[in-house]
Amino acid sequence: MTPEVIAVALIAGLAGGVVAALVLGGIQAWMARGKGTGVERFTHRPGPPPTATSGAGPFDRFSDHGKRVLALAQDEAIRHNHNYIGTEHLLAALLRDGDTVAARALTSLGIELGKVRTALEFIIGRGDQPTSPSEITLSPRTKKVIELSIDEARRMGQPHLGPEHILLGLIREGEGIASGVIESLGVSLSMVRTKLLELLAESGTPPSATYVAPPPTRTYSYSPFNRFTHRSKRVLALAQDEAIRMGHSYIGPEHLLLGLARLADLAQPDSPMKQIFEKLGLTLEQLRTELGKVIPPMGQPTSPSEITLSPETKEVLQIVRESTKDKDVEPEDLLLAIVHDEQSFGAQLLTRLGVTPERVRAAVGH
Repeated sequence: MTPEVIAVALIAGLAGGVVAALVLGGIQAWMARGKGTGVERFTHRPGPPPTATSGAGPFDRFSDHGKRVLALAQDEAIRHNHNYIGTEHLLAALLRDGDTVAARALTSLGIELGKVRTALEFIIGRGDQPTSPSEITLSPRTKKVIELSIDEARRMGQPHLGPEHILLGLIREGEGIASGVIESLGVSLSMVRTKLLELLAESGTPPSATYVAPPPTRTYSYSPFNRFTHRSKRVLALAQDEAIRMGHSYIGPEHLLLGLARLADLAQPDSPMKQIFEKLGLTLEQLRTELGKVIPPMGQPTSPSEITLSPETKEVLQIVRESTKDKDVEPEDLLLAIVHDEQSFGAQLLTRLGVTPERVRAAVGH
């Protein structure tokens, strides 16, 4: 797995509808609430497209390909031991049914099944227990996507809902994890809509002449990672790689420190970060050795799908968000946030090596 793909997974989790929490664990908690009010039971089994029956509600309006997307979405949920179908499962399902205009629109923009699954596993992870098809529910966001899909089909003058309408509904809803994954891959939601309508016209099934694209449901575009520069995203990816190497199932401030040190220690090092670490008289190996004395490696690497952000790292990201305001977030901001609380583990780890928070701030120029 490349650092770039890891960074996509990291960023997408907070770009898609859970931005207020700044917590990957918050996504898991939301999903763990189970089958409360507002969540609809979905009992189709994965495999061949299910057959519409009387009393099926909105599902009897789906075309065969549309029903297949729902079945594949359920299969994606079961694959990850999830007891719900979220927008992220819909996106993966749209890509799995590759013989559709919706799938071609996504893949033509570089949105691939492997990247989506990587992001899904990193953001949410796998459930602890296998899920039965009878336990699967629709998340509130997915219900909203289906409502918008029905409206898209109506606006286009088409009687049945296909994958193209599901995709239009998904990007029109705009705040689910799927939208975050799409945007984290460098593709705007408007680009997806434009490409889809273009391919529909080429295939001979354009919208009716009276079709007018509705305004997006989302009226803003914000993610705590939107302002992260390429350098900062690289640090996040390197930090995860360090956690995996040590067999840890979380990314803590200590792993962020190692990510920053690796940025300064690459074959083609990041010049500003290299200068800071030289001023501090600190090396990657020193940090690795000192950290190993406090938290020894576990002996075998961790699967990327098991990695989450620790509470301390979430606090670091919150500090970064508050301290940088509207400017881009650079690695230097991450380093300053790590030593913001002098009693934090990251600050104490540096102090053990003779690097005080005051020296860090001086080296950075603050």
